[in-house]
Amino acid sequence: MFDFLAALPADVLPLLLLGLGLGLLHSLEADHVMAVSVLNSQSPSFSRTVSFAFYWALGHGGVLLCGGLLLFGIGVSIPENLSFIAEVSVAVLLIMLGAYLIWQLRSRRIHIKQHRHGDIVHTHLHIDEHTNASASASVANHQPMMVGVLHGLAGSAPALALIPAVASGELTIAMTYIGLFSLGVITSMVAFGIGFSYIQTLLYRRYQSVFQWLRGFLAIGAIIAGSTLLLRTL
Repeated sequence: MFDFLAALPADVLPLLLLGLGLGLLHSLEADHVMAVSVLNSQSPSFSRTVSFAFYWALGHGGVLLCGGLLLFGIGVSIPENLSFIAEVSVAVLLIMLGAYLIWQLRSRRIHIKQHRHGDIVHTHLHIDEHTNASASASVANHQPMMVGVLHGLAGSAPALALIPAVASGELTIAMTYIGLFSLGVITSMVAFGIGFSYIQTLLYRRYQSVFQWLRGFLAIGAIIAGSTLLLRTL
């Protein structure tokens, strides 16, 4: 890898590093962050959040790699109609995720619960939350990746736009650019996942009311981000 980079023309390497930097910034766009945050708001944990972020980035990067191979390998580009449909789907998905989270917050059962420690009886509000471990594992593996695939299809054109100027007809350089861009996406989104999981888990364990408010803000933010994206696309 290092020998390959060392053999590149001097004017190409900065452009490849630019691809890495653009990938780092690209994953932190509002619709990306909102989608991963809302998907992970059901049951906060460090491993779950990082898994969601990684699989989202993997789906996103996989689409770009496939798109790059098609475009620069055999000259077939991703149809504009498909990118348009994917972008509309992302917008609708964000709105639906936000609406579902609001419905979930309003429909959860809250009741008074008592428990005893010796002669001391504690009374507090209890919130019923039922989760299915096998279903959660399936969602952690597939749902974020599919959302990442949609985001990759929706944003493939801007991500691939600079490659002709970088690659100069060289497939290896084009794929290296896409690989570094995708690496930036994965690195940035996983870093976000780590930070978000720390804050979310802390609030979940110590400040339940603040955690519920955070979920509400995420839901509203997802609806706003999705509506803005939908209006911009249409």
